[in-house]
Amino acid sequence: MEKLKNTSRLIATELRRAERSINLAQRDVAQFLLSTLDATEAHELSPAVSHRTVRATLDTLVALADGQGKMSIRAHLSAERAGRDVGLDVTAWGSGSPKPALANMEEAEAA
Repeated sequence: MEKLKNTSRLIATELRRAERSINLAQRDVAQFLLSTLDATEAHELSPAVSHRTVRATLDTLVALADGQGKMSIRAHLSAERAGRDVGLDVTAWGSGSPKPALANMEEAEAA
C-alpha cells in the first residue's frame, strides 16, 4: 500500500510539473506573438508579411490551451480519484495546492 501511495505522489508531482510547463509555454508563445506584432508595427511592415507567423502562433496557443484543458480535466481528475482511492489526503499529495472538488469531478465525467 505504501508503494502505491508513493507512486500516486510521484504521478501527482509529474502532473503538476506538466501543467506548469504548459503554462510557461503559453506565456512564451504569447510573448513571441507580441514581439512579432511589435516588430511588424515598428518596421511599418504590411500585416501580410507576418500573417503566416501570427496565424501559426495563434494555432499553437490554441493547441496548448486544448492540451492544458485535457490535462486539467481528464488527467488531473483521474489522478485525484486514484489518489483518494488509495487513501491520500491533501497533505499526503505533498503540496497544499487546491484539488478539484468531488462535484467538479462528477461534472467532468458526465461531459
